[in-house]
Amino acid sequence: MQYKHLVEPNQTLNGKVAVLFANDEKIISVLLTVLEQTDIELYLYDIEDPTELIRSYNIDSTLINRVHIYQFDSEQALYNTCSNDLAQGKVTVLMKGNIEDSKMFSFILSNRQFMENYGYLSHVVCLDLPHYHKHLMMSDVYFNVAPTVEEKKQIIKNLQNFAQAIGYKQLKLALLSSVNNPNKKIFSATEAEKIKLTFERIGNNDLLIEGPLTFENATDMESVIKNNLKSEIAGDVDAIVVANKDVGDPLYKALKLFGQARIASLIIGAKFPIVFSERSASKQSKIDSLILALKINS
Repeated sequence: MQYKHLVEPNQTLNGKVAVLFANDEKIISVLLTVLEQTDIELYLYDIEDPTELIRSYNIDSTLINRVHIYQFDSEQALYNTCSNDLAQGKVTVLMKGNIEDSKMFSFILSNRQFMENYGYLSHVVCLDLPHYHKHLMMSDVYFNVAPTVEEKKQIIKNLQNFAQAIGYKQLKLALLSSVNNPNKKIFSATEAEKIKLTFERIGNNDLLIEGPLTFENATDMESVIKNNLKSEIAGDVDAIVVANKDVGDPLYKALKLFGQARIASLIIGAKFPIVFSERSASKQSKIDSLILALKINS
């Protein structure tokens, strides 16, 4: 699947987007761009009134009718109302606005009613890489710092559900390591072998897992051929699961900064998609992330 198919907006896309703290020019610009490109409604939860900021963009009055502003005297009142609206389905997508990561994490994790049945959240990054023949998913590079084997199984389940939601019938997934064979001295390799064997015993044709696998052998067919690597998915993976944040975060940022990757990212595993872009994310990345959230929620 190509990245452009994931983030291409259209006027039939709809959803009710809750934004925590939209009192920021960059965030408002993202929201109004998506408002013009789709049929969404915006629900802005804030302790400041963003009305004048919105009016400064001179958008069509018919679009303003799809923007609902809720102003509160305290952050706690804001969180209570937003959590109730999410739990009741009044809003269907949650987006991080001008709020610290730690406060957003706390808001999400303190509301168990947000979780799906198995109750595990993870972060997925979708990358459009100039030299890869399709879009590439990576998890978890941001939300979970050092997931255990059991937690990685949940990350994989989240990825599989996400992939199905965006149209994949079969997911090719690599468990990333610095080697291609189990090695007792390399923790990521031994973990990868355990996880792979677990899913092989389950026997699911919708999910093909290989691991341990190096990044070049996961994504480069020429490298696979040179190394005479026997694998159903090497060189053609759809998704990569990293060992921990110390591996995933530098890899993700290297691909973004030096690989010119276009990026959309979400937190998945809740009853609704969560747009949790980092502060340094570009406007286009935030737009792409919101459109992706709308597509998996449609």
